[in-house]
Amino acid sequence: MDELDPANELDSLGVREVLDQDSRPCFVLDLDPDHDGKSTSANALIPTFCNSALRLHEKLHDAIIGTDASGLPSANDSTTYDEFKSWARSVTKFDDSKDVFPLSVLYGDFLWTGSTVRKRWRLISGNLCWGTNIPLRDLSAGPPGEVATGGMRVEQAKSHNVSLNSARKRTNSKTAPTTMGGTTLVSATQTASKPSYFPKTEGSSSGDTGGSSGAKSTLNLSLPEKAVIDWTADKPRGTLSNHVLFARTIKWASTPLGAMNSWSPEFRQVANLLMANPHPAALFWGSDLTMMYNEAYAIEVAGHKHPALMGTGFQGPFSELWDSVGPVFAECARTGVSVRRENDYLPIERHGFLEETFFSWSFSPLYGGTSRILGFYNGPFEVTRQVIGQRRMTTINKIGEWVARAKTVKRFWKCLIDSLEHNKFDVPFALLYSVGESEEGDHSSISSGSTISLKSCHYEGSLGIPDGHPAAPKQLDLKRSREGFVPSFREAMRTREPTSLHVRDGTLPEGLLEGIEWRGFPDPCEEAIIFPIRPTNGDTVLAFLLIGVNPRRPYDDEYKAFTSMLNRQLATSLASVMLFEDEIRKSRDAAEAAALEQEQLTQQLALQTNRMRRMTELSPLGMFLVTPEGLLSEANDRFFEMTGHSRDDIYEMSWMERVAPGSVKTMEEGWKKMVDGLLPWTGELQLKIPEGRPLDLNLDNEPIEYWVLFTAQPEFANDGSIRSVMGSITDISHLKWAQGLQNKRLQEAEETRRQQNEFIDITSHEMRNPLSAILQCADDISTTLQECSTSASPPSTKVVADCIDAAQTICLCVQHQRTIVDDILTISKLDSNLLVITPIASQPLVVARRAVQVFESELKGKDIGVRFEEHDSLQELEGAWLKMDPSRVLQILINLMTNAIKFTAGAGKRLITVHVGISPEPPRMAYIPDFEYIPTRTTNVPEPTGEDWGTGDIVYLRLKVQDTGCGLTREEKQVLFRKFSQASPRTHAQYGGSGLGLFISRQLAELHGGQVGVASEAGVGSTFGFFIRTRVTDPPAVQIASTPQQVHIHAQEAETRQQFVAPQLQDSAATNPAASLAASIAFAKLDPKTLNILVVEDNLVNQKILVKQLKKVGCSVGVANDGLEALAFLKKTVCMGGKQQLSVILMDLEMPNMDGLTCVREIRKMQNGGVVQGHVPVIAVTANVRDEQVASAKKSGMDDVMGKPFRIPDLLDKIEALLARI
Repeated sequence: MDELDPANELDSLGVREVLDQDSRPCFVLDLDPDHDGKSTSANALIPTFCNSALRLHEKLHDAIIGTDASGLPSANDSTTYDEFKSWARSVTKFDDSKDVFPLSVLYGDFLWTGSTVRKRWRLISGNLCWGTNIPLRDLSAGPPGEVATGGMRVEQAKSHNVSLNSARKRTNSKTAPTTMGGTTLVSATQTASKPSYFPKTEGSSSGDTGGSSGAKSTLNLSLPEKAVIDWTADKPRGTLSNHVLFARTIKWASTPLGAMNSWSPEFRQVANLLMANPHPAALFWGSDLTMMYNEAYAIEVAGHKHPALMGTGFQGPFSELWDSVGPVFAECARTGVSVRRENDYLPIERHGFLEETFFSWSFSPLYGGTSRILGFYNGPFEVTRQVIGQRRMTTINKIGEWVARAKTVKRFWKCLIDSLEHNKFDVPFALLYSVGESEEGDHSSISSGSTISLKSCHYEGSLGIPDGHPAAPKQLDLKRSREGFVPSFREAMRTREPTSLHVRDGTLPEGLLEGIEWRGFPDPCEEAIIFPIRPTNGDTVLAFLLIGVNPRRPYDDEYKAFTSMLNRQLATSLASVMLFEDEIRKSRDAAEAAALEQEQLTQQLALQTNRMRRMTELSPLGMFLVTPEGLLSEANDRFFEMTGHSRDDIYEMSWMERVAPGSVKTMEEGWKKMVDGLLPWTGELQLKIPEGRPLDLNLDNEPIEYWVLFTAQPEFANDGSIRSVMGSITDISHLKWAQGLQNKRLQEAEETRRQQNEFIDITSHEMRNPLSAILQCADDISTTLQECSTSASPPSTKVVADCIDAAQTICLCVQHQRTIVDDILTISKLDSNLLVITPIASQPLVVARRAVQVFESELKGKDIGVRFEEHDSLQELEGAWLKMDPSRVLQILINLMTNAIKFTAGAGKRLITVHVGISPEPPRMAYIPDFEYIPTRTTNVPEPTGEDWGTGDIVYLRLKVQDTGCGLTREEKQVLFRKFSQASPRTHAQYGGSGLGLFISRQLAELHGGQVGVASEAGVGSTFGFFIRTRVTDPPAVQIASTPQQVHIHAQEAETRQQFVAPQLQDSAATNPAASLAASIAFAKLDPKTLNILVVEDNLVNQKILVKQLKKVGCSVGVANDGLEALAFLKKTVCMGGKQQLSVILMDLEMPNMDGLTCVREIRKMQNGGVVQGHVPVIAVTANVRDEQVASAKKSGMDDVMGKPFRIPDLLDKIEALLARI
């Protein structure tokens, strides 16, 4: 239904409201019997409700309502008051409506009617009857005024004729009354006369305007019952107040005003207005400005100057005000324009001392019925409490604002003194001492429990007290000293509450006040307050603040309230600073309790909203308020500063544009949770860096990403709907960077540990592999010679050749192990900064050619071509003898050549180019596309100076090795030249190596004052180059070998490396000699001739030796180089329908193409699928024999594991045990 429907609006009206608007006197009775029983009198009319017309008609109300009512006096009524009461409670007998019977009754010149609602509520209304003694009135003027207004009835005229004639005179003579049915009516066009109880004024109309509202706009004005009409009359009527009586006693005749009986009517009217005014007011009359004031002025303004002030001018008791108000009087007298002042300072001595007061007042000129200004009317309102209260509250706020900047307790004291500087009136002087531990202490006092045993007071600052003043020593002994205010400090420490000091009782020594430069007023202080400053969360007093009391204000309750608020503010602020200093030891609950306490104190201090806003602006957090539609409604300066959001261009979700793309989805999910889910949300967001914001750089001088912690929660309206979203943002960029740095360091540590483990595995494998070959070759030689010794026949040529070959193999293995050890020693020396460069006069071309010659046989065997290029710069030096360390240069070249051969052997085009050149400046090799030098790690490379280097010109020897191998991707190039690092994990599995060669080359080049770099393209080839810093020198006087001994040594090492083209990542397990002997004795148990063994080994040396040893004992042996070849061999065996017999497979783990673990998993898979018939015995032969490696091998499907190095009898014993189990 429409809310604006008149019927609905009518239903909303209450009975009380309707009856109150009725101009007739009405009341409501409760007919409930229970209610009647509660009446104090059974016959009294005790209504439940009386309308305003009856309540305002006091005589009528008191006459008919209540237990003391006696009824209306009327000689014309035939109805008595008792009969009226009986009628009011009567109930009809003709039906059950409980209505009144009869419906009306005449009583007291009123026609009373009644009705009953809901058989309980009796409504009685009175209508004034028309009588012959009542003047005629226009009915359009509404009901009689005395009824409508609830006023007293008008005293009727003494004579009916006089009253009637008076009424007729006020009636328009052109309109005659109309008689109808014996009732006299007045024409509606007739001008209605005003009720006779309103006094008439000259020139006013004799009638009102009529209308229904005319009665409500009138007032019953009559003679006052209590007030005095004119107190200046000779015999005033009424009750005179004491102040008026006093004013009448003044001898006005002796004043410029003259005797009262000579006062003009105008002045009398102003004087009466003055005395009747309940607010302070005063008259200043005549050129002497003779004063007259009312009682409120005497109490609130004059003070003890009353009564002497009455009838005097500004040369009397108010002389101290003339300097302040004299110019105002003069200006007002000159212009005749009233003057108004707000919060004006006026020094008044009204309570025995010159008092600081503030008034809002006005001066209005008075003319006294003349054309000249005769005096002034002054209406002052004292606002001293408001002005000083505001000033003191500003001081409290200023203290809170200033000390909030302090981050330490020491800084807190400085901020406190600075915050008191602005209020010079309420702080005439100030003295601040902090309390700390004394350098010397009386330990006996500690045992006695004294709280001041070891305390000293340290001067922190003052206001108004000159330096060196006896009241402000730099340090005081709080226990023993009598200097300054220490005795009072001790008392304040005992009470821990603000303590007042007085000159009159000696607690404020006058001697200490001499020489103080009083701030504000020049009057010396008679009182001072000591504040023992202690935090709200502790009892220990940390400082004493001494503040002088304003000499022009009494130390009253308001002043004490100010000191109490100041004390709480100091305690709260100090607690905040101490909590900040001690936040590591404080829990979150304590912080929340402190925040709650701070909030409660803030409410107690009744801080204004603008102070809260200032606190928000000072917060290091960015605070904001967003509407549910995403419109930023409020935010502090810190928010705009942190986000870079424009203050002028704000629209819905505009702040989302400051979120970095990577965090937009996170913010959208959080916003949905807050707005739709009505839940608080906290999340980390990356923001766009605002323009102009200085970039924070990390340790690598890279910009730190800008992150904030977004914390917000919805605010709800009373109906439960979301009103807004309020929250804050905190800059956590450095925290996120620290977390990222920590994670990066952790990953680097994990990677270093992994690389170290991998290096250990590689080193162990590279060391153990040759050991296995050495052990087997030695066993072969021993067995062969033992057979020759047993047969007593000389060994054949073939036997001798085999023994020589085995011995040479042992030598090669030893050389390989030596190379590994040398690399490890080189790394160790590099890490310990023990490796040094030894300059020797050498020819770079000879060193470079020697490096190529080392690999000559291997290059031919792998069909790899070599091209040697000499730059024209070498010809300019004619022979090019340089001071350098040829062994280190050769070591670098050998590493680069080894890699080039390794990665070129499988390419379609196999060509390696070695380039040598010299330049006077460090070469950039810009002619090589995408060539990049690796940044140097060594920062303190020594200059090539000294006797060993000579004095020749510094030149730079550059060498590069270019191949046509597989090349490298950009990602693979990123990990080169690091310790234990290869291009990719498959590099070691396919090509071998320890991952140390390029790292060593880089370090050696940098030690030689140079750099190493690379340019590579996947599928095309790579170019590794380096340069070193050398000096030109003359050829040696005695020609020595073109390469030193070190060159020859490294050449041998390179030749050794050729025999181990693809060493694998394996560990070894040492073989127990006792076990080997037992195995040889038990060898007869198994006939090796019955065994058909497949050896799967990619290392050609190990493969050759193992096959040879197995054949020597009579085994039939097949060979496979990797897992794929092993699966191909398996297809030829009886296990898969072929003819080849197979007893067991001896399988290495680390192999190219397909490793051993993958191969055995395929075999077991084919077994389970029925492709392979029966169980194929497989033994892992590996140097990786750590517990987890052995477990992993068996889990993949290996039946057993044989660790390298091993002997053939041990292997056959393990084969026999395995076959017996199967």
